[in-house]
Amino acid sequence: MNSTHEKQDIAAFFDFDETLLSIDSAGVGFKVLKEEGYLTKGFMLKMGLVLFLFKLGLFNDERVARSMLSFYKGHKLQPFIDSAEDFYQDHLKPNLSVPAVNRLKWHQEQGHHTVLLTGSIAYYLKPVMRELEIDHLLCTYLEVSEEGVLTGRSRGPVCVGDTKVEQAMALADKLGVDLSKSYAYGNSHLDIPILEQVGHPVMVTPSKALHKHGESLQWETL
Repeated sequence: MNSTHEKQDIAAFFDFDETLLSIDSAGVGFKVLKEEGYLTKGFMLKMGLVLFLFKLGLFNDERVARSMLSFYKGHKLQPFIDSAEDFYQDHLKPNLSVPAVNRLKWHQEQGHHTVLLTGSIAYYLKPVMRELEIDHLLCTYLEVSEEGVLTGRSRGPVCVGDTKVEQAMALADKLGVDLSKSYAYGNSHLDIPILEQVGHPVMVTPSKALHKHGESLQWETL
């Protein structure tokens, strides 16, 4: 339950994939879309190449995210919105990280602002926000054309890298949050920029690169 007393000047920023969620939501999402016949062979080949180039360090996380968004081009948004609840119940809820959710609940009990800060897409995060009673969502939104069809691009910036930090800092400024008292949770070296902005950075099942960086700074591990 959210705390009933007035919010403090402290926020807790949670990454989603492999942090608050113990798996990668995009991976399971594309698996479901493949089973439902949405994915073309051409798109799967394209994403295989993109992920290969990402592992080689030739593509950054924003380019990967934009490539994934191209899947939505030509589709209507409403069917995805309609399927979001089932997707949450069947695939996301069973894979929520118990330690991370317990920490989220602790922040809520303390009266801290809670924020889901992720590159993931808004439509399937709404059930997460509702059920976990998270206060604020900073994420990626899909662009819809005037004809009501998805363009395969984001509306506004993709919420990764520097954009994550910019959006988190803008929200903190709006809420009167003191980042030196605040918390951030992440699992990857891609989360280092936001982890470095807060007084209490926490690594959640960290990647090798994040663990190496955070261990040298004596960051907490969850």
